[in-house]
Amino acid sequence: MHDGQSRFLPIRSASDLSHPELRELYELWKGRCADGAAPSREKFDVLELKRWLPHLQLLDVMESRSDVRYRVIGTWITERYGQDDTGKTWSEIGLNDRNREILDEFITVASSMTPYSSVRPFYDQTRVKEFTRAERLILPLSRDGRVCDQLLSGIYYLSDDF
Repeated sequence: MHDGQSRFLPIRSASDLSHPELRELYELWKGRCADGAAPSREKFDVLELKRWLPHLQLLDVMESRSDVRYRVIGTWITERYGQDDTGKTWSEIGLNDRNREILDEFITVASSMTPYSSVRPFYDQTRVKEFTRAERLILPLSRDGRVCDQLLSGIYYLSDDF
């Protein structure tokens, strides 16, 4: 689907994920699912998410299912990207080819109500030079258990050190 250095796959179990922090985040999410339905954001206490908070994004899925709005962006993420896009939609940030692929991933998770992981190059603050690979876990959240209205996403660099 992507440029050969990237992958985007549905997650069926924690073992499908490379990074141990994302495996544990997935297990927490899975434990909040009732009868196979995605949990709502309210099922998560901020204190239990504390260890992941710098690496988390909470996104609102727009009713049109064509865009997402950043509600929360962790400090680790904003420091790496060099900006805080809280409150902006993905379209407002700008849709170059790379950003369009990421938006498509968010929309795929929202439409399918299925967790996915994405592994792709991570770019420096200039967004020109890639310098490492990162894994992103995207989890659907739903107030009614049927329609995805928010996404919880965690992102970590991949290395051989974990």
